[in-house]
Amino acid sequence: MTKEDLVHKLDNMDPGASLTVPEDVLAQMFGEVTLSYELQEALRRIADFALEHRCTFSFHEHEGAVPCFQKDDVF
Repeated sequence: MTKEDLVHKLDNMDPGASLTVPEDVLAQMFGEVTLSYELQEALRRIADFALEHRCTFSFHEHEGAVPCFQKDDVF
């Protein structure tokens, strides 16, 4: 998946819908090797990107967690 693919998916999601993206794929899209709480700037860039597409971004750093975008249900 490319960043353009992600933009298309986020922009076309129904309100309240969610989309998970594998951590390694998302990290690569934003120029990182991996995601972690220590990389606050990278997580902030992803969260800002999500907001640009009317979504919220969540990431929980523990084994098996998958980064998730959720479409805001208020436009």
